[in-house]
Amino acid sequence: MTTTPHPGDRFTGIFSAFMVFCVLVWLWGLGLYMLWPWQKGGEWLPDFPMVVQCQGDTACLVPFAELDAARSDGRLLGLLPDAAQGELSHETIGVSWERLPGGMQTKVAAWNFQTTVRYRIDNDRPVLVEYQEINGKLFLLALAGAAISQFLLHRQKRQRKANA
Repeated sequence: MTTTPHPGDRFTGIFSAFMVFCVLVWLWGLGLYMLWPWQKGGEWLPDFPMVVQCQGDTACLVPFAELDAARSDGRLLGLLPDAAQGELSHETIGVSWERLPGGMQTKVAAWNFQTTVRYRIDNDRPVLVEYQEINGKLFLLALAGAAISQFLLHRQKRQRKANA
């Protein structure tokens, strides 16, 4: 006599596989985020928001291409803000910064990307040292890694079941 599997068992198996897949995506994403490479040097993006010291002794954001204009207008007092770290908003992005020995690190992030820039000030000009761009490619790689891992786990489970 053959027994028919209970529909709840099928749901439980699918739900469990989906939860394992979600955890694998999270693990792959976290691992890739930690290992994502830094690029040395490069060119400044003209609209990259620089955290600078503005009038009124406050930190403000000025796009890189507008630094000279802000300096000539008198809005820009210095290229380094007084605060060692902080956060500001610019249009639809969040900008956070912190001072590093010999320079600054600025992180610009929105829901779909994150760009971190490390730079130093030479002759009253910001010099790009290194940058890291994290975007949708990381998520796609995490999905692919999780799918391959899920496939290998499923294959291993079937082999164990066949050998038992």
